[in-house]
Amino acid sequence: MALQYKNLKLKNKELEQFTYIASHDLQEPLRTVRSMISILQEDYSSKLDDDAQLSLNFMTEATDRMSELIKGLLDYSRIGRGKELITVNTNEIILEITKDLATIIEKNDAIITADDLPIIMAYKTEIRLLFQNLISNAIKFQKENGQPKIHISALEDNYYWKFSVKDNGIGIPEKDNRNVFGIFKRLHKRSYYDGTGIGLAHCEKIVHLHGGEIWVDSKVNQGSTFHFTILKNSLNEPY
Repeated sequence: MALQYKNLKLKNKELEQFTYIASHDLQEPLRTVRSMISILQEDYSSKLDDDAQLSLNFMTEATDRMSELIKGLLDYSRIGRGKELITVNTNEIILEITKDLATIIEKNDAIITADDLPIIMAYKTEIRLLFQNLISNAIKFQKENGQPKIHISALEDNYYWKFSVKDNGIGIPEKDNRNVFGIFKRLHKRSYYDGTGIGLAHCEKIVHLHGGEIWVDSKVNQGSTFHFTILKNSLNEPY
């Protein structure tokens, strides 16, 4: 079992290194393409007809989108690299996040509540990203004219802390409850909800880094509850 775990860690590390290198190397040709598009738009706009201008606009949107996806891959590859487990007060994490998201919370009239949450051993930056992604999604994926209501709770067992982030949003089809954690997995068109579709993949990687699992209970139009576990005494080593 120990050998299998070690081999899995090595394979994951190789995959992350490949992802980082591939994503990093994609940046330069993408910048070149974006630069050429800008030159065409600035120097030849008066000579281009409407169809050509429209094509350049589509190319600009496509390169911007690719840049976002590459950034998402780079962020994914960096999760947990060179970090140390420290004592983290998750109550303070939630308080910090609500301050950071104050503008979007006020704009959407969102209500965020939480039980008394535990102090855990964790990678602080990653745990904060985990909660921030789940809270941000709960605000974003809301019914039209709905008021986001989010509640965060935690239960303790012998080995894990089990956290839950419950919302009253649009929900997820039951058939997609597992698929939502795939990289770049999107259930809605970008015209309805923005984003790269990598946020929940980040969440899953962070939870696995802490020796836990993440899953969601959800139905369409009935909200979602994301559950995840954090091992109390994590044996995982930072990358």
